[in-house]
Amino acid sequence: MVRNTILFLAVVFFSTGCMSKQMLKEQITETLRDNPQIVLEAMRENSMDVLAIVESGIDVRDEMKRQAKFEAEINNPFNPKIWSERISLGSKDAPVTIVEYTDFLCPYCSKGAKVVKNLVTSNPEKYRLVFKHLPLHEESRELAVVFEALSLLDKDLAFKFHDLAFARQKELFQDKNGIVLGQILQEIDVDLEMLQEKLQSAQVQTYLLSDEKEAREFGLDATPTFLINGVSIRGYLPADKFENMVGLILEKSPKVLEEEGEICEDCLNQQ
Repeated sequence: MVRNTILFLAVVFFSTGCMSKQMLKEQITETLRDNPQIVLEAMRENSMDVLAIVESGIDVRDEMKRQAKFEAEINNPFNPKIWSERISLGSKDAPVTIVEYTDFLCPYCSKGAKVVKNLVTSNPEKYRLVFKHLPLHEESRELAVVFEALSLLDKDLAFKFHDLAFARQKELFQDKNGIVLGQILQEIDVDLEMLQEKLQSAQVQTYLLSDEKEAREFGLDATPTFLINGVSIRGYLPADKFENMVGLILEKSPKVLEEEGEICEDCLNQQ
């Protein structure tokens, strides 16, 4: 009955013109306010359409948030600490620094690690990769400790461990007795006595605590996360999309604009 009243008011307005738009709007508004069941009935009858509208609105809102965060970081990038004594890949003078916050037991980190390592090793004069830790499990933290201890012994050994740990990630996740870890250490042929000494190093703990503290201060709470000259790519992206995002960041960066005189342009995935 009430819905018919609204339709009648609309017909009167369009057929006679004797009721102003404002008057019609006020009457319809009052009717709906007094009879909210009309809206609820309409939503129930068109539930799929309503759901599609809501989902579309959420997508638009999330995209606006991502864009706003991206623009904010472009204008005010993060400033991660780059330790001169910690190992890295690529040239220290490279114009693009990638800081990777990762977890050895995160599946997306395994994929992301391949992407960034291939990118850097194929163009070491353009890219520098700085490896940092954001372990989400105690077991992940133990693997991070091993990596940093190895890095104090030999850069190549550390990155061999890096590759093998990610390659055997599923086994390591269930490696309660350390058997798989022992096999990896045997495969890279490390001196276990020297490694044990480095595992007790205060420097290793300093690195890990610094990485985790820095990530929290930047609001990074999921892995993998990459900072490209201070601008974040959050989550795993395939190689082509990752490079596109790097290009976008470089193009938008005010620093590039100032230095080169022209504009040149990374979840949670959280497990």
